[in-house]
Amino acid sequence: MSAGASNLALKPAPGTAPRPGRPPSISTQAIIAAALEIGLDKVSFRRLAERLGVNVATIYRYVRNRNELLRLAAFQLTLNRRLPDEAHAHWSQLAVRYAEEMFESFMNEPELVAELLKGSLGPHVEMDVLDQFIGAMARYGFRAEEALALHQALGTMAIGAATGVIAVRARNAAGLPWHVEIRRTLVERA
Repeated sequence: MSAGASNLALKPAPGTAPRPGRPPSISTQAIIAAALEIGLDKVSFRRLAERLGVNVATIYRYVRNRNELLRLAAFQLTLNRRLPDEAHAHWSQLAVRYAEEMFESFMNEPELVAELLKGSLGPHVEMDVLDQFIGAMARYGFRAEEALALHQALGTMAIGAATGVIAVRARNAAGLPWHVEIRRTLVERA
């Protein structure tokens, strides 16, 4: 992790530093870890406070709002996601494994798709993994521009696939299974 990213993830929000005296009982990293344990689609500052045993106001001393929390959590998930280490794999196998890993990240935290669609997750979230990906593809003879284009294509497919699966799961949870709706629609149009 770069020094800038380390500072971002560990310091309280600007202008909200802890008061002198007793050391803080939580950290930004603890807040992010608790948010990931709760699940980004279910997390609230109240739930975080309960999980961490602090006041809600204490959470706000480290994270300004839910959007910032989601951005920091996405950054943490990105850092946790690493390229498969296959020295003898064909480049396409490495690319497929990377796409599968990205798909799983979105499936595990569907809220990240929503944040991505809102534009609140910028390239800073993906930069460390992108750097690894470009380096790995360079070992197979890819130029940086080609590796970046492949990365974007894999990302588009993984996000599209995750969005489709999330939508089907949501329909099923709402009692509107996709296959039933398709059959009903086919009958109506027949």
